Amino acid sequence: MSDPIRPEQLHGSWLLEDFIIRYADGRPPSHPFGADARGLLMYTPDGRMSAILAREGRPHLDASRLETSAKAPAEEKAAAFDSYLSYGGRWFTEGEEVVHSVEYALTPNLVGRENRRRASLDGDRIVLSYDVPARSGVTRHYSLTWRRA
Repeated sequence: MSDPIRPEQLHGSWLLEDFIIRYADGRPPSHPFGADARGLLMYTPDGRMSAILAREGRPHLDASRLETSAKAPAEEKAAAFDSYLSYGGRWFTEGEEVVHSVEYALTPNLVGRENRRRASLDGDRIVLSYDVPARSGVTRHYSLTWRRA
């Protein structure tokens, strides 16, 4: 068992190095946003957090400005949604876990949920991981490696 994570160890900005899913049935691992995914994770001392993950090289929408992006074709908006994830809210540590209490999210279903992540800190890197049992019975192990910015 490792030492509990202290909040002050997480304060600041972190850049995504790797986002990988491993499968309990032995199938090859996958990278949901590609092997070159990008991301930014921020923890403030006052208990606020924000997480952004994105596929590298996302295509531009057929819209010239943020204010007109809602008028982009539906298939372009769907591709943009599928290649990006963001949420923010409150955070705290609990033993070896960091808990994200989601208040805002690109995916509305996340709002009001707690995302619990096992945290393993090693120097300027932190690995946040969690398991998701699938309907098929095969557990997926998610692992995100972040480097202090």
